[in-house]
Amino acid sequence: MDYTINQAGATSVSALLSASGAATEGLKAVWLSYPTATFVPAARFDEELEVAEGTSCLRTYDEGDCMCDALYRVVGELRMATECTCTFGHEGGYQLHTILGDACNKKGKPSDIALIRDLAPVMASQAICDEGKAIGRVALQALDLFGDEIEPHFTKKQCPTCGCDAFKTFHVLVSKCTGCGKCLKACDDDAILGKAKFVHVINQRKCTQCGACLEACPEGAVVRAGAKKPKTPPKPIPVRRK
Repeated sequence: MDYTINQAGATSVSALLSASGAATEGLKAVWLSYPTATFVPAARFDEELEVAEGTSCLRTYDEGDCMCDALYRVVGELRMATECTCTFGHEGGYQLHTILGDACNKKGKPSDIALIRDLAPVMASQAICDEGKAIGRVALQALDLFGDEIEPHFTKKQCPTCGCDAFKTFHVLVSKCTGCGKCLKACDDDAILGKAKFVHVINQRKCTQCGACLEACPEGAVVRAGAKKPKTPPKPIPVRRK
């Protein structure tokens, strides 16, 4: 969630959160917008830091937010903020944004981590624009702070928090399904098993997360889940609802 801030100079994230009226429970990190351009983990909320003049936004992240997705969005915002066309600022920013976007969409490769670590420090030191330098600096910072969340996107094609939409899965709730078949008909990938008066089951290997079943279900029986998955049967079972 984004909060507007108008305070510069020496302060702490805890003080900024308090002044903004932001809830602090369950937060794992915040992002301070450009020109401060830095992530701050919860363990450092009480430490003093220097907020640069012109920093207008504080963004909070809780346990359900993915920091790979967070970095992807931040890099995109910094790219849009600069009109610089230098090789390291413009092209480097484009490459990092593309790599992170692939990772958030199950297309990351293990070798991409080394590429980020090679490219980011060069951007931080060689980019002509300040935004380009910030992209390189922040990419390295995020890998160091949140590597346990970011790196599995590349090495295992997994999102530990399931905060990325591509990693969220769809499920049919036994308690709500009436076996009407509307989700089955809506699925173009033949990823749903079921028949009349039987609770339908989604085959996760075939599902492409298009969401057609979610929109088609009139009972609200289809749900999208992150890290916490509902318990569902391995194959269709008779409907329990009366």
